[in-house]
Amino acid sequence: MVSVLLLNASDEPLAVVSLKRAVGLMFADKVDLIRPVTDRVLRSAHTEIPMPSVIRLRYYVNAPHRTVAWSRVNVLKRDHYTCQYCGHKMSAAEATVDHIIPVSRCREIRAEPNTWTNTVACCRKCQKRKADKTMEETGMKFYNPHFTPKRPRVNYIVFTLGSAPDEWKKYVRV
Repeated sequence: MVSVLLLNASDEPLAVVSLKRAVGLMFADKVDLIRPVTDRVLRSAHTEIPMPSVIRLRYYVNAPHRTVAWSRVNVLKRDHYTCQYCGHKMSAAEATVDHIIPVSRCREIRAEPNTWTNTVACCRKCQKRKADKTMEETGMKFYNPHFTPKRPRVNYIVFTLGSAPDEWKKYVRV
């Protein structure tokens, strides 16, 4: 399936739409073609147009800014599948997510355990060593001393897709 980046009139990314939807918007004169796919065209019996990669709305749409939802997969993506305690690079199958403040302690203080600032990617060896203790109790430190778990500072669209075509790089932050 070919995807097309839809920009707001202000050049901020709004969504990723299907090729069919993008062509429909083009023929309805609701968007302008910003970047075509190199050396690709769409043909019909009566017309030929460049295949769109990036399109921009002709009018501004007031859309809410979306945030990346917390999930195990998203925490692993944020930390690049690297254990934050020992620096071991992991595959998706061997990676786990560790709670900096253990879930049992979060319950005691009535705090939400599954937050961006309380979770990090972790290998099974470090997960087993830390168990349900805090980092201070086990003497563990972050592999990178400057690391602080925080919300991903990436564009929602790229974070959910995983990567972006080269034509999109100017418009989306990775």
